[in-house]
Amino acid sequence: MPCDYHQRMPVPAIDASHPGLRPALDAGLQPRAAEHLLAFYDEPHRYYHNRAHIREMFDVALQRELNLSAAQVLAVLVHDAVYVPGALRGDNETLSAQLMRVYAPRVATEVLDAAFAIVTDTTDHVPRHLQSAAVLDLDLMRLGAAPEDFERYSWQVFGEQRPLIALDDDLAAWHFFDDKRAQFFQTLMQRPAIYHLAPMRAAYERACHINLGQTIAGAMRDRPPSENYFRESPA
Repeated sequence: MPCDYHQRMPVPAIDASHPGLRPALDAGLQPRAAEHLLAFYDEPHRYYHNRAHIREMFDVALQRELNLSAAQVLAVLVHDAVYVPGALRGDNETLSAQLMRVYAPRVATEVLDAAFAIVTDTTDHVPRHLQSAAVLDLDLMRLGAAPEDFERYSWQVFGEQRPLIALDDDLAAWHFFDDKRAQFFQTLMQRPAIYHLAPMRAAYERACHINLGQTIAGAMRDRPPSENYFRESPA
């Protein structure tokens, strides 16, 4: 096990002045509203899904010259604004998208509607909206990171989920988490390509397949008993 799964992803500065936010600001998002939305990512339970995740998505979009639209920029900004580990599938994404409507009332309705659809597509990472592909690719780029970065990312996400796993032993809890995650990875590996845009496939596809393949193989080797150890919210 790594020495400390509570180590947080380094959080570089990002505020409303980041150039990646410009299309949304030009579309009517107020800088102060952008700052308020970014503040959601400062919650103490976030080891990976914090400002660094958002900053990295914007940085890579600029580096890869993806030329995000205002709707795509808004989607990146808000897609994990509500992040409650253990929430029902789709709840975090729907609430995050709805939060955007609260903070961006001056943005045109058609832009908000498109951004809402993009954010909801991050639930299962299937691009149903025509503008979703770029945002989904950016959201999954850590899966194609170098091995040491992928491992660090994995343990940061585990740190967010750890309080929900009703096992005292951290290593047993990790194996349980890794097995559940491997099931999602298997669905991704069944797709013709994990990344939708050519620049993202060129940069991340091969490494992603290696990372996911090794994770799936490791989970199968270390597979825990089939019991469900997730602590669920009472109905």
